[in-house]
Amino acid sequence: MTEAPAEGPAVGPGAPAPGRRFTPFGRLWASTAVSALGDGVRLTALPLLALSLTTDPLLISLVTVANWLPLLLSPLAGVWADLADRRSLLIGVDLLRAAGVLALALTVVTGVVSLPVVCAVAAVLGLGETVHIVASQSYLPMVVTTDRLAAANGRLHVAQLVFRDSAGQPLGSLAFVAGAGLPFLIDGASFLLGVALLVTLPRFPAPSGRTGPGDAPRWRTMVLDGVRLLRTDRLLATLAGMLGALNFFMGVTGTLEVLYVVGRLGLPEAAFGVFLAVGALGGIVGGLLNSRLAARFGLFPAALGGMFLMGVAMLLTGLVRHALVAAAGFALMALGAAVYQALTVSFRQATTPPDQLGRLNGVYRLVGTGTIPLGALAGGAVAKLVEVNAAYVASGAGVLLLFALVARPVVRMGAAQEQRAATEAAPAEAAS
Repeated sequence: MTEAPAEGPAVGPGAPAPGRRFTPFGRLWASTAVSALGDGVRLTALPLLALSLTTDPLLISLVTVANWLPLLLSPLAGVWADLADRRSLLIGVDLLRAAGVLALALTVVTGVVSLPVVCAVAAVLGLGETVHIVASQSYLPMVVTTDRLAAANGRLHVAQLVFRDSAGQPLGSLAFVAGAGLPFLIDGASFLLGVALLVTLPRFPAPSGRTGPGDAPRWRTMVLDGVRLLRTDRLLATLAGMLGALNFFMGVTGTLEVLYVVGRLGLPEAAFGVFLAVGALGGIVGGLLNSRLAARFGLFPAALGGMFLMGVAMLLTGLVRHALVAAAGFALMALGAAVYQALTVSFRQATTPPDQLGRLNGVYRLVGTGTIPLGALAGGAVAKLVEVNAAYVASGAGVLLLFALVARPVVRMGAAQEQRAATEAAPAEAAS
């Protein structure tokens, strides 16, 4: 299912060890880490900037909605990832994001920033992220062997958690206090450093195999092909629907984090990033352990265990009002999400032909993440009408109900697919 890189055999995941050459995956990991540091700075500073402009929960949630609305274009991003050189696509969207965040820094420094400006830049960043994630998930199997995908995805997720959440978010709080425009200047610089690493990655031909402009299939045809690929695979379609429900609830809680920490817990603004960094430690653990959990319990039992943990943690966070217990709840949420994400993404990458992975990823992400803006709006409305913690309680109950409905069917479908794969592999081994 994977293609070996042009400069040698497919490589294993992880930051390169001392004495090893800087592998393509190592460079991709380093680019992810550098960009993630800037993302963490911005992700902390952006809600603080919105909070400095308005205290209305519904208006603050609009920033999250603007950031996630471009997810509706995920199918087009998937087609683009199948038609284009994926490395060049990654470079282009990071340059776009650098321009957007530096423009926001300029409006903050000059004092002309407003909530509509913040929402507009959030939308540009969201568009870039939509294309980048689809292209990155589709590029990874080109430089990592199929049996190492779970570990590779886990290490990429850990890079994001360490540099974005543990380092970047506390830095974002401190930088915002020092100067409201400083976090966005740091983020812009991180995108440019990430691009400098991306240009060193190997370039592969367009996965579609086209030889000229006239040979490219119609975008509409390719989008429909992605829909067909998802619809005809019952297990992948179920996973996409589950991800949509999970991300709705994550959208509910995610848009209220700053209000939960600063308002309900009564922590100072400068502690917001530190609080999130402590919660991210659980995600780091999940990212490192996901492949081991899958080896011990099975891929889908381990992934579903992560989902169950997310639901329990959301419920716990909504019911308590103690900072340390709430931080533990955030850590458990991140741990469960890291396990679930790394294992289900790896399954999708390993079971989809490389030349069709982009369009499938695009449609899958539309179904699986297009619910986040709805969740953000719902979270803002609940917080305005009731209490911030009520949104966490409702989300936790929703995730646990979802787990109860899908756990047995998903494990059964996963076992059936493994049995089919083993049966198909047996004649090939006998022939060899």
